[in-house]
Amino acid sequence: GAFLQKDIESLANANEHIMSARTVAFISLVWSENVRSYTSRSFNKPVWRNIFGNKDMQKAIVLAQLALYCAVLIPYFSDMILGLDGTIIGWEGWVMALAGPFACVILCEVCKFITAWQMRRYQRHLARQQPEAMKEDPKSGDSIEQKTSFINNSNQNCQA
Repeated sequence: GAFLQKDIESLANANEHIMSARTVAFISLVWSENVRSYTSRSFNKPVWRNIFGNKDMQKAIVLAQLALYCAVLIPYFSDMILGLDGTIIGWEGWVMALAGPFACVILCEVCKFITAWQMRRYQRHLARQQPEAMKEDPKSGDSIEQKTSFINNSNQNCQA
């Protein structure tokens, strides 16, 4: 079929085709944003971890879905005011709209995997540096062991 808008405009019923494309894009956008709200709850934990833990978010998602279906399915409001029509896109349009949310989940989860790997790598780096930092206090030049020994001796003298 026609892909570019100039090609679509040359088709019979061009306005209907443009409305269909706009409707599918709008549905995909709303679904993608709802999916993104789940994936963005954590930078490094998978989307399925405690997915329904936030009850207020569940209410917001349900309201967003209701608003979406009202926007694309209520006659006159959807087609005359918003320029959308969920009844003309057929099941193919609804299925095509799923591409956005699926891509959103996949890309977000891949980014989380990379972020989790970077966090673990950085934590290992810090763990390797920590024993070196424990050896000497940069301000006084005293070793941590000397300070710990002094504190322990002071505590024993106070208790005696």
